[in-house]
Amino acid sequence: MADRDADEARWRDAVAGVLKGASFDEKLTSILPDGARLQPIYARMSGAAPIPGRPPAAPWAVVQRADHPDVAPANAQLLDDLEGGANAATLVSSHSPFARGFGVAINSATTLDGLLAGVLRHAIEIRLEAGTQTLEVARWLGEIEGGTVHYGFDPIGLLATTGLLPTGWPSTASVLANHRQGGTVLTADGRPYHEAGASPGLELAGMLATALSYLRVLEATGLRLEEARHCIGFTVAADQEVFTTIAKLRALRLLWQQVEQACGLAPSPVHLHAETAWRMLSRRDPATNILRNGLAAAAAGLGGADSVAILPHTTANGLADAHARRIARNCQHVLIQEANLHRIADPAAGSGGLEAMTQALCEAGWAQFQAVERQGGIIGAIQSGWVQEEIDRLRQPIGTLIGANKYALAEEPAISVLRPAPLTATPSPSPALSRRRDASAFETEAGGAA
Repeated sequence: MADRDADEARWRDAVAGVLKGASFDEKLTSILPDGARLQPIYARMSGAAPIPGRPPAAPWAVVQRADHPDVAPANAQLLDDLEGGANAATLVSSHSPFARGFGVAINSATTLDGLLAGVLRHAIEIRLEAGTQTLEVARWLGEIEGGTVHYGFDPIGLLATTGLLPTGWPSTASVLANHRQGGTVLTADGRPYHEAGASPGLELAGMLATALSYLRVLEATGLRLEEARHCIGFTVAADQEVFTTIAKLRALRLLWQQVEQACGLAPSPVHLHAETAWRMLSRRDPATNILRNGLAAAAAGLGGADSVAILPHTTANGLADAHARRIARNCQHVLIQEANLHRIADPAAGSGGLEAMTQALCEAGWAQFQAVERQGGIIGAIQSGWVQEEIDRLRQPIGTLIGANKYALAEEPAISVLRPAPLTATPSPSPALSRRRDASAFETEAGGAA
């Protein structure tokens, strides 16, 4: 310990010489959007225990989205993805707020049969993103024998993205819980908050308050808390801010443990699904998105995600073709099979900097969670406009976006997509959160679409 203190003292003396009287704090410390101050150097924390999550040495599930509007091409995509090594799939219905103008038109059990034709259901994990259509699709899916299904029902997320809370959703949650197929039923989704520009602390608070609301609803329908908690999972946006993403996933696990303990439950690892962030994608020079996606997926895996989906690098431009989907898939294979990022349970444990960031996000997330509860819970906080106001208050200016506002191409090459994205986003009625990609303002300036 004494040697370590002496080394840090020598380092600080050397830095003081370089700063020539300038403030150490102003020049070398950084402040997170939620106000936590981060130092430029930390000592390693000996004896820090890994945060329980994905089983040690177990790779995360490689998820690919099936979102082509037409069933036959969507089925072909799905079979190609599985043959290419994906072991989980997200069935994105046109009713999902994350379909972004596309999504499969699943309108009957026959349609769903066509979508899953040739798929070995028992061998893969299936996730649903069906919005208000979730109960119908789940019933049809229940008629097909298969493995684990995560229903992905998120009524509060629908309120945040569409401005409308599904009618009678507590009963829908209860029906789904009674027909659970090994996976989760409800998901507390951080994507609406992330895409609206929320700080990591507010994003964590939104997910935590949503999950608690679902826990209360399931208990009120007669489920024991021990059963109810296993019906709930989380969906997290992972972006190119590697350290923040790792710390955010770790903080989410710790915060949910606090909620479980407050409910008198012994903590049990919750299911975390991560998707690379739509907000970070650029229409301009989309090849830069490949690196953003790789960083985000690596951070999600290192942070302990149970499953990861990469949005293909051309997603902001339109419906991704087979080439873009293959790059997204193979990016995860490189991270798992070549880089072996899954081999160590919670590799951030004991890292002074990452432990400090995790603790800072825990504190910020818990403080914001308490603020949400003071608003009457997450539903009231969204309906009153408080969440959007808080996002705007904490919003940070957009920084460097390579290919969009720095080192932009003088002329954009043609981008290969199956179908172009809608030119303009359809505004959602209040109190839905205002969501957009960071690069959209610069694309508008260049004559592109927002």
